[in-house]
Amino acid sequence: MSDESIPAARAPGERLQTTDDTVSDDPATGSAATDERGAATGRRRGRGVVLGIAVAAIAAVIAAPLGALAVSDAQSSADAALDTARGSTGSAGSATAGGASEPADDLDGVELHIAPTLDTTITPGAPLAVNVEIENSTAEALAAGTVRLTRAAGPIDGTAELDAWLGTGGDGNAAPADDGVQLLEAESRAVAAGSTALVSFTVPANALGDADDGPVLGLGAEILVDGMLVASTGEAFATSTAPAPDPTSLAIVYPLTVPASATGIFTAEQLEQWTAPLGLLDRQLDAIAGKQVAVGIDPRIIASIRALGSAAPVTATEWLARLGTLTNEIFPLAYADADVALQAQLDLPGLLTPTTFSDLLDPAAFADVEPPPADPNAETPTPTPTAPATGDATPEPTDPSDPAGELPTTEELLAWPYTRTDIAWPADDSIATGDLGYLDAAGLTTAIVAAGNVEPIDGRVDAASAIEGSTAVVADSRLTAALRAASAASTETEWRAAAGQLLAGLAIGAQSGDPTTMLATFDRGASASSDRVADTIDEIAGNPWAVPAGLSDAIGAPPVARTLVDEPEDDQRRAAAERMLAVEVEVTEFATVLEDPRLLTGPVRRDLLALLDVAWLDDPVAWNTAVNTWLTARRTTLESVSVVPSSSVLVVARESPLPTTVLNALPFPATVIVSADPSNGRLIVEDSVEVTVGAESRSNVQVPIAAGVGRGEVTLAVSLSSPTGVQVGETVNIEANVQADWEGLGATILAIAVALFFGFGIWRNIRRRRRQRAEAAAEGSETTDDATRDDSEQPEPEASDAAERSTESAAPESAAPDSGHPEPEASDPEASDPADELDAPASESRND
Repeated sequence: MSDESIPAARAPGERLQTTDDTVSDDPATGSAATDERGAATGRRRGRGVVLGIAVAAIAAVIAAPLGALAVSDAQSSADAALDTARGSTGSAGSATAGGASEPADDLDGVELHIAPTLDTTITPGAPLAVNVEIENSTAEALAAGTVRLTRAAGPIDGTAELDAWLGTGGDGNAAPADDGVQLLEAESRAVAAGSTALVSFTVPANALGDADDGPVLGLGAEILVDGMLVASTGEAFATSTAPAPDPTSLAIVYPLTVPASATGIFTAEQLEQWTAPLGLLDRQLDAIAGKQVAVGIDPRIIASIRALGSAAPVTATEWLARLGTLTNEIFPLAYADADVALQAQLDLPGLLTPTTFSDLLDPAAFADVEPPPADPNAETPTPTPTAPATGDATPEPTDPSDPAGELPTTEELLAWPYTRTDIAWPADDSIATGDLGYLDAAGLTTAIVAAGNVEPIDGRVDAASAIEGSTAVVADSRLTAALRAASAASTETEWRAAAGQLLAGLAIGAQSGDPTTMLATFDRGASASSDRVADTIDEIAGNPWAVPAGLSDAIGAPPVARTLVDEPEDDQRRAAAERMLAVEVEVTEFATVLEDPRLLTGPVRRDLLALLDVAWLDDPVAWNTAVNTWLTARRTTLESVSVVPSSSVLVVARESPLPTTVLNALPFPATVIVSADPSNGRLIVEDSVEVTVGAESRSNVQVPIAAGVGRGEVTLAVSLSSPTGVQVGETVNIEANVQADWEGLGATILAIAVALFFGFGIWRNIRRRRRQRAEAAAEGSETTDDATRDDSEQPEPEASDAAERSTESAAPESAAPDSGHPEPEASDPEASDPADELDAPASESRND
């Protein structure tokens, strides 16, 4: 850190120059305390650094008119004073009255605020009562010191002089300050850590010289401890006699939002707290109601109240009704004020919006819902949770999943009679090349752009701009910075200092000769105080140098061509957003295990939008923590339906089911398809099984498998998928020991043996029967031949005699005692043996 020396004309109190970055932050507490602290904090510094500090300290002592310190004590005093300076800062964007820059470290330090005791302007020719406030935001007490009050050397009547005195250029960069004139000096008491102290001055009228002859008077202050400069600041105030030939038309935009949150919907408890009297939303509405201020509102607030239906707190419904009566210009921010510039740089197909609120809606809370008015000319009703205000003549189609149209649709929950819906408000200094064209394509054809996102232009220009072929309104850096500082002021002196600087800028602008419509915006973070917002707006409206204007007036002014400064968002922020979007896609696919996937996809999208809130930019550490928490929760969701790993199974049967356990940790029933894939052909999976597992439970599933060829180890890869074919969870490997092949082989051998045994028996029986029939047939043939020969020698008998002889000739065949092969009886089952039928034709032919 290197501090510039105060000019000799500003003595006593030369500023110490040093480049040492390892000095302690302890404040000086006097000579004795300095010696003790120097001994306690004396580190080993480089010889060159120590020598430089000693030389600078000696120079400071020599230059001081009081010559308070000896050369032998210079080193310890320099260390103590430098410790104090290292732990303190001046006001951001300010400078010492003498032209030295503020201390570089402005995170945890000491700040000074200067303001008239009772007003935000200065009356020339009258004694001036001034307060200098010392704010110690360090962790150490600030020792007693000396406060000096200074003024600008002459009147400030131009923006260049104003910026020089305040220590800022027109683009917000540091610039040399004008040399000031010391007015008064007073002692300050010690200031405890985290506390403030006030030092008052009364400046005689003749002490200002001609400095108050112009439209703006510059005042400065600095505090020294043990002769070392701790902090300094410069402020500017309009004089009450400043003319206003061309007052500035000033449009102001205010964000009606809540602090950054990781949830995409608000609970009834939160809404009741915020909308109660003196609650956050109640105070915000009070601050802007009826004032010439354009309001950008987070639709999440409206949807959160309406989604509760009749269960919404009374204070919330009353607040929503009051919002409906506002006469301000109102336009919607992105849902949850999600960063539209970041979405443009991620090259998404379109800006993200909520997909559904159906997971929140309780039919019992909407039993008495009345439909929106059908008359397009009818006056828009006061918005309530049960009768959403909408400018549309015909209500939007009802969500198909809502029974009989009783529940409001997503469009109805978000609808509001906005003044304009074509406004995009990206975060400050976050727009990259091409982003405005992306927003145009998304329907947001006019963007509110911070001054740091465009090249500065000398002079006073309208807010209306043309950037990369797109319409935009550019906020003025000087007015916006003062407006935000005033709204975030924690003390009355700090507020008067910031409001005075805002009026000073307007007073100078009113003398430029050109009536101009300019724009200033409040901060999107949680730093603004609604009380200060109202006071600041009233202070602007009550001065002659500004005329309140609407946002439409600023947009409609002749545009000025501006050049965009390419300022893409941080790479780490974009990478984190890409991870969240990728996980959301996985959750959307996974949600197909549910009968209604919106039960999962709706909350995930809303919470994702909440994490893209612009307000998170003020606290990147907290944002990273919230993002990691969200990603972890989503991974848990993706793993909530899974196969429970099991031990190996023994397969000893030809067909047997594979026992599988499916776990569902979701609060909703899940339907999955269980599949198994064997590693080899020893097992065959016959089919997959679809099963519905109850909420937060597990279910046993039997997957049919069959033994293939061989025996041994088989690995079954068991996996789950949704009914639409999306893989769910991780694949689980289950080892199976197949010992089922002996059963099939044994059964086959046994069947063959039985078939051979019975076949051989039948074959033997057939052969025996044939042999018997052949022998019987042979004997019968011989008898028949003898009888035939006898009959041929005698005369032919009558037909009856022939029949009788045939009967007699057959009797010996069936009962011949000496044949050696007795014939079975007619009732013998073997008489119908197929072998007999096969032999029958041969016997008959022989008998014939």
